[in-house]
Amino acid sequence: MNSNPLSGRERGEENLAKVRTYLAGLRAAGQPLPSESGRPNITAIAAACGVLRNVFYTNAAVRRLLAEAAGGAATSQPPRLAHAEYQLEVKNRRILQLEQQLSSARAECEELRERLAAAETELARYTVIEEEILKAGRRVIP
Repeated sequence: MNSNPLSGRERGEENLAKVRTYLAGLRAAGQPLPSESGRPNITAIAAACGVLRNVFYTNAAVRRLLAEAAGGAATSQPPRLAHAEYQLEVKNRRILQLEQQLSSARAECEELRERLAAAETELARYTVIEEEILKAGRRVIP
């Protein structure tokens, strides 16, 4: 660690330089800005730049730079379409999850039905034994 800590302004300028370098590298490589639901993915960008996520919310210069990069980036889909596709993916995952839960519940229900049938058979057997005891007035060994 540096023996001379940076001031807030210097740290802000350093973060801005890191973000600017990252965005320039993306442009040079012809890669799109990481996005999710049609918006820039702040977490992925922050991790790639080596800055904290809150820099994108607190540093106005970084925020402007990101807005310019996001606005200038040619997206393959309009944001509304990307958001709709994301929502569809979320709903499909939820449907799959519910189908798995239903399958599990059906298997458990089948097992419980089998146990109930076995218990009813045993109850019928004991009912017959009890009737024989009442008729004979003594214990009958089955």
